Amino acid sequence: MKILKNAFILNEEKTQISDILFSEKIIQIGRDIKSGKEIKVIDLHGKLLIPGCIDAHVHFNDPGLTNREDFTSGTTAAACGGITTIIDMPCTSIPAVTNRENLNNKLAVIKPKAIIDFALWGGIRKNDAPLNYNIIKELWDDGVVGFKIYTISGMKTFAALSYKEIGVVFKQFPEILFAFHAEDENIIKNSIRKLTAEQMKLPEYFVKTRPVKAEVEAVKKILSSLGKKNKIHFVHISSKGAAELILKSKKQFDVTFESCPHYLQFTSEDLPILKGRLKTAPPVKYDEDKGFLRNCLKTGTLDFVTTDHAGCDYESGKTFDDFSKVYNGIPGTELVIPYLLSEFYLKEKVDLKTIIELTSENAAKRYGLYPEKGSLQIGTDADFTIIDLNRPYLVDETHIHSKGKYSPFNNTEFSCSINKTIVRGKIVFDSEKGILQKPGYGKFIRRN
Repeated sequence: MKILKNAFILNEEKTQISDILFSEKIIQIGRDIKSGKEIKVIDLHGKLLIPGCIDAHVHFNDPGLTNREDFTSGTTAAACGGITTIIDMPCTSIPAVTNRENLNNKLAVIKPKAIIDFALWGGIRKNDAPLNYNIIKELWDDGVVGFKIYTISGMKTFAALSYKEIGVVFKQFPEILFAFHAEDENIIKNSIRKLTAEQMKLPEYFVKTRPVKAEVEAVKKILSSLGKKNKIHFVHISSKGAAELILKSKKQFDVTFESCPHYLQFTSEDLPILKGRLKTAPPVKYDEDKGFLRNCLKTGTLDFVTTDHAGCDYESGKTFDDFSKVYNGIPGTELVIPYLLSEFYLKEKVDLKTIIELTSENAAKRYGLYPEKGSLQIGTDADFTIIDLNRPYLVDETHIHSKGKYSPFNNTEFSCSINKTIVRGKIVFDSEKGILQKPGYGKFIRRN
């Protein structure tokens, strides 16, 4: 057993200095917990401790596309960034997680590699049409947190569904949670046709290829197909218009949405400067979009923040003169927590309760992982993210633990840094000692 002494925590709606006694689970929280010969004491000297953070949207590409990322490099980066649980997407591994056989194949590959705990998304793609109810229900029963669907996809192995097909899915599976990459394919195709070949090569025109109205239209059409019992989630929302539609729909439907650090911090005006470091899909948009999403975060109407982590080798994937050929993806899982605490807790003075909801609690509840994950409750997993609010962190992209050694935050100084990452009672990352657990320590967490 261990005791974390003098941790600054939020407990029963109050911030206070407390001790935490734990083994694999949390045993006791209080002041001046007495130690014994068998108990190791770690004094945090007032450092901030929050429930272990969850990155609920990552692409670790394992198996099949491990030249970009694998489960060891991805979970190592996450651990160094204070993340204790990740949820990996089904679409960027081969085979895609669309049935029980593919799920078991993936688990056999990634279990020996994981440094931290992980859950998994299932997926529904046009490649498998017509949909087989039993196959999808079987995968849901195996504990995936939900099913990812695209309205536009550049992946031949994970083709998008039409809006009509999405409506059929809603009727067939009212009990299942669906997550959507929502951009309208027709609007995007028409937008591209309006640009010249030379304009397509320029980073400043990328936002015009996938405009705000594409995201708004897709969100609108998906919402129009919803039934009263359906549950859906919108991933990486990048625009004010789409967010407004989702917020209005919450009065009638079970709908949540996420955004990402790049949409909260950058706009399309940064693309000519940051170029490939900032290219992802959907693209970053405009000042009004960034401002609205930041306000959603500050007021607690944004459900949670994820990274859409998707790295690649920078030289071979991000350095083309023709911007249309540049790989879409940013490796963000190592930086999201220092960024959020620095930018919103310390600078914008967002209250700690909201920060915890954004970084762990809301995602854990949405995906059936709560209270084992995303809480500081007696008897739940001893997952802790410990942050040194007095130790700045200068981002050096060459030191990122992802295989993708690049970031739009390169050379940015955050006002705080990760001190320790603890997963089920064991220190996985320590700022002075590095990674302390071997691949294979991380566990597969099934949806409750």
